Amino acid sequence: FSNPTWNFLAMPKVWASAFSARRRFSRGLLLCQVLLVILLATWRFSAFAAPKVSEKVIQAKTDPVLQRGEVLPGKVKTVRDNGLVIQTKNGLDGFAHISQLSERFLGHPAELFDEQDEVTARVLRHENGFLELTLRELGSKKLKDFKVNQELNGTVTAVCGAGANVEIGAEDTAFLHVSCIQDDFLMDARERLQKGDKVKVWVKKIDHKGMKVTMLESQREKKTIAKGLRLARMEEGEMLGGEVTGVKAFGAFVNVGAEQDGLLQVRNINEGLIKDLNKVLRKGDKLLVKVKSVSGKKLNLELVDTLPRLPKVDGFLELKDEPLDATILRQISPSSFLVEVPLPGSTADPVVAYLKDDWTMEEELKEGDMITVLVTSVDVQRRRLRVERQAPETPKKRRR
Repeated sequence: FSNPTWNFLAMPKVWASAFSARRRFSRGLLLCQVLLVILLATWRFSAFAAPKVSEKVIQAKTDPVLQRGEVLPGKVKTVRDNGLVIQTKNGLDGFAHISQLSERFLGHPAELFDEQDEVTARVLRHENGFLELTLRELGSKKLKDFKVNQELNGTVTAVCGAGANVEIGAEDTAFLHVSCIQDDFLMDARERLQKGDKVKVWVKKIDHKGMKVTMLESQREKKTIAKGLRLARMEEGEMLGGEVTGVKAFGAFVNVGAEQDGLLQVRNINEGLIKDLNKVLRKGDKLLVKVKSVSGKKLNLELVDTLPRLPKVDGFLELKDEPLDATILRQISPSSFLVEVPLPGSTADPVVAYLKDDWTMEEELKEGDMITVLVTSVDVQRRRLRVERQAPETPKKRRR
């Protein structure tokens, strides 16, 4: 076997050794590739990511986010049709809308301000590089400082079809839904309100989403409806919160949380001084009522609240000594009537008043007769009016 011709018998060992060396080389090469990738990734991160972080830190230090209500002295840089561009002392440019320049209505910012005027503004909003300023008093109250039913004066800051945002002196604006603007149906809030309008509202609801307000006094939460009440346990004179479930000519049905709705008769609403109940009460109205009587499953109620849809009687305060025209609506007793008295010079609905007539007359008063009356008492808060006849005379028939 010393002959080189027969060396092929030792070739398998050589081949095995060569394959083993190749495998070790491949593993080493793969390990080198992995290390190279790690090095490249580390270099890329150190070369690009680190500068970005530092830039953000530098930007945060040089241009911090300003807090709402922070005072910023500055000068008027530009006067525009819709507001002012204000350059603050810290070098930032902010914008103050025309509605945020004064408590009164402004047709144009140039009415009060010129360029280079020194002003003291406060931050409304600072986000995404935009700085919104105001020159008006900015509320700082928390929502928890307000109560349901609280009456507030506010300013409309934004209007859309669904409603409006109202600034009421709180840290956040309150939302006024389109259904809470007027009694009649309103399709779009922009038909009634615009930015900058002054409104009187009541707090309707406060929760984690914010505050909701209403312009309708009839939507105020008078008193929460109790649950699980029993008619047998109710006492005369007990005060209850209720909601109108139906309105008829003779009265209204009110849900007070009992097994049966109570009946609020017309004579127990505003002392019966009502011409058309459907005009002053609607389904869903919240009321404060008092138990008048309970008989079996019948619950009779009496209204405690003043209905906000009743005509106002303020205009009659200065007319107590002046004769007024009135029309007989109906007779209550032989000597008492309900009359309809229009306010002179006003297009508002006439006021239903109580007339006590002690005059002895040959001809009885009938529905539709026109008489002359004098105002005897005016209850502005309850919106009630009482009158008396000026002199006995033959009633005039209404001309058709």
